Amino acid sequence: MSDITVEKLSRFSVETGVLTSQQAENTLSEAGGIEAGLEAYISVLTRKELITNWQLDRLSKGHRDGYFYGKHKVLYLVGAGTFARVYRCVDTETDRVRAVKVLRHRYGDDLEVTEQFMREARLVMPLRHPNIIPVHEVDSYRGRYYMTMDFIEGQNLRDFVKLRKHMELGETIKLIKGICNGLQYAYNEGITHRDLKLSNVLVSSKGQAKLADFGLATMVSTDDKKKKADGPNPRSIDYAGLERATKVPRNDIRSDIFFVGCMFYHLLAGHPPLIETRDRIQRLNISRYRDIPPIGRYVSGLPHNVIGIVNKLTAFDPEKRYPNYELLMADLDKVEQADGVLLDRRKVKKTEDGKQQESTSRKRGVIQQEGEGKTVLLVDSRQKMQELLRAQLGKRGYRVLIVSNAERGVQRLQEGVGEFDCAIFCTGELGEDALTAFNQLREDYRTESIPAVIIVEKTQTSFASRASLSSLHGLLQMPIKVRQLREALVKLINRKESLESAEQ
Repeated sequence: MSDITVEKLSRFSVETGVLTSQQAENTLSEAGGIEAGLEAYISVLTRKELITNWQLDRLSKGHRDGYFYGKHKVLYLVGAGTFARVYRCVDTETDRVRAVKVLRHRYGDDLEVTEQFMREARLVMPLRHPNIIPVHEVDSYRGRYYMTMDFIEGQNLRDFVKLRKHMELGETIKLIKGICNGLQYAYNEGITHRDLKLSNVLVSSKGQAKLADFGLATMVSTDDKKKKADGPNPRSIDYAGLERATKVPRNDIRSDIFFVGCMFYHLLAGHPPLIETRDRIQRLNISRYRDIPPIGRYVSGLPHNVIGIVNKLTAFDPEKRYPNYELLMADLDKVEQADGVLLDRRKVKKTEDGKQQESTSRKRGVIQQEGEGKTVLLVDSRQKMQELLRAQLGKRGYRVLIVSNAERGVQRLQEGVGEFDCAIFCTGELGEDALTAFNQLREDYRTESIPAVIIVEKTQTSFASRASLSSLHGLLQMPIKVRQLREALVKLINRKESLESAEQ
């Protein structure tokens, strides 16, 4: 619908159910009526949060369906896989935000696939555990099969690793233990996951691991009491390759445990233990599971007991792996919590002849403080906040310099080009001055490339919308934890280093 007009957009929004008649009438009136400009009308709709960019795009292209699945109104597409798409939706009866997983249209006529989708969804619906994303319902709507789940504000572990590339040992152990707790609970209910991988584990905003996509889950015949209805035992191709190579039966708990080890390895090393490929033959090759490189190839400095856990988890011989999650978690509990950060290979530099060369001093990851060698300028007039952040960031290796005046903070950054790795502006008492100073950074060539984060108080919501943000300039809104600030610093500093590496 390239010739979209205000009148057409309003009418079409009502016909598809995106807007009610009253909403369309009120917003049209506020925008200035039928004669109003399209941009003005869209501005009113988005400002009132009555329409999303995803909905607007589909409406503009003339799509008449896909806005609802049962009582769930689609807001955004958040992910897509081989078999299904996942949408962020709102329950029109309760106003709760849900994740709705919809089987792709091309499988709608495949009776075997749709039955499996429905069966497996119903199988995991009774599971209720803090480390498992609950499935609330499974149904079909206009020939499309879907299941609804809690929507988790966060990202999956694979994206988490790609973004940060720096995982603390203690943080990694916490995530793995959460995963094991969820898997142990499911196993006690007669269910194994059958498709464990980083992308099927979400990390909530509170840092809690949440197991997703038991779509390939299957029955575990531990005893007659826990047996589920007879049916096929689906598994991912990686599980098929492992079980074929190690000659274990389907549903062996040690297969799930092996892939827990693969995730543990990847989080610590920043590198997958198994060769990643889409080639089916290579993925089924026995050597892929048998010849896993020692984790020391990618990271040094790990405690010996941690290396032992990784090796035991990923042992090719099933008899040498952990037989259950209790023994694994007992060993994890014994590991002394480290407060360091695992670093990936350092940025690649080019030699005079144009060839890429890697610095020998950091060819391997090492456990060290994430702020080692980094200097941060803190702009805040509150003594307690100054003392808190200096102490907490100082523990992680950062050198923290403090300025109480926002204008002086900008001058300090302008005068000390190359001295600071990041700046923190707090609006607590400085208010508008801190916001102005933060925005000024992007306007000056001396400071535009300095990573910075502005921390806005809960009562200063207008500042958040007025902050000039970019890939190097981020925002946090109180209340926050020091860990969130640390993650923001790591992310921004890494982005700057990546940009510098790309320019070389």
